[in-house]
Amino acid sequence: KGTSKTAIHDLAEELGISCILTPASARDDEFLTELESLAPDLCVTAAYGQYLPRRFLSTPRLGTLNLHPSLLPRWRGASPVQRSLVAG
Repeated sequence: KGTSKTAIHDLAEELGISCILTPASARDDEFLTELESLAPDLCVTAAYGQYLPRRFLSTPRLGTLNLHPSLLPRWRGASPVQRSLVAG
């Protein structure tokens, strides 16, 4: 499963923000090397849906902020967003 650009990614590019990384796998060595070379203070993931390896999590100085639109941990499983909508 590949990744696709979001409206936020497109906006970031329009604003000249070039360090938006959307790897197909967070375990990809080339991606991790590029991330480490950026030496970020903070990483933000948004509904990424993959296990984040220790190498990824240990790279940003202040950690990683994972954004997700569902009411986790109450709504778990394969479709947490859909389940939270159905539950009202």
